[in-house]
Amino acid sequence: MSTSLDTRPALGTRKRAVAARKRSRTIAAGVLSLPLIAFAAVFVVYPLITGSMTAFQASTLFDLAGTFNGIDNFTSLFTSDGFAKSAGFTVLFSAIVVTVEMVLGFGLALLVNRRFPGKKVFFTMILLPIMVAPALLGIMFRLLLNGDIGAIPALLQGLGMSVSLFSPDSVVPLLIVLDILQWTPFTFLIIYAGLQSFPSELLEASAVDGAGYFRSLFSVIMPVLTPVLFAAFFLRAIDALRTFDVIYVLTAGGPGTSTTTLSIYIYKAAFESGDFGRAAAAALIILVCLIPFVPFIVKRIASTGMEKTK
Repeated sequence: MSTSLDTRPALGTRKRAVAARKRSRTIAAGVLSLPLIAFAAVFVVYPLITGSMTAFQASTLFDLAGTFNGIDNFTSLFTSDGFAKSAGFTVLFSAIVVTVEMVLGFGLALLVNRRFPGKKVFFTMILLPIMVAPALLGIMFRLLLNGDIGAIPALLQGLGMSVSLFSPDSVVPLLIVLDILQWTPFTFLIIYAGLQSFPSELLEASAVDGAGYFRSLFSVIMPVLTPVLFAAFFLRAIDALRTFDVIYVLTAGGPGTSTTTLSIYIYKAAFESGDFGRAAAAALIILVCLIPFVPFIVKRIASTGMEKTK
């Protein structure tokens, strides 16, 4: 009895010490996270609130203060063909380029994951397009594809092919090809990083069981890499939906509005038409449409990752 009574003060002291350590860690975490909170407040929360308020105002270049006009900006967007066409082009363009880039990136990652002569040089060449700023890459493409001085039109003419690369019939396929060339290295790099951490024991076990390469690919490699594939797809899809630089430099959304993405539409509404209210309304619509997918994708990646580690 006396022994148990003597241990009570010691247990109380330990509990107080543990509680004190927890409080100190909580305070330290709060202090260390202050810069991130301040950054988010200044560059995320404040612009989001300001943009949301502007979406419900008649704010123009000549009246920046704006007056409340309810849902007039949203009504004008949904009743105009420009916004609908730019949304349709953006979704179609993003779906095509992301699908092709995921397939090519996965294939290149499987190829580079092997040992072969010149692997380092090949790896560096694959990554070259994403090392160049998108706007600069657009200028380079514009010079190369220029009908008067461009090297590619001259090469096509030398082969007896007279093709106007920026004509309405060929400009969209051209932009798709250029986007694939530019951003396939991005998906490749993410998937290749996942392959580098792939447990080799699983492949050895599947080989012992008599599974061939393609059976191992679809039954072992792809299920284990599901979180990586989801992450690559999600990041690339978000970036494709806000495509601006290369397309604006090459076509400025033309001919007409045939290559106008949502980002270009918002840019033109704000800085060419001076209608900040309509531009903010368009941006808010895009944000509302994308936000519901974020928790689902993040939950999917996290839950799949936890299942694979069990």
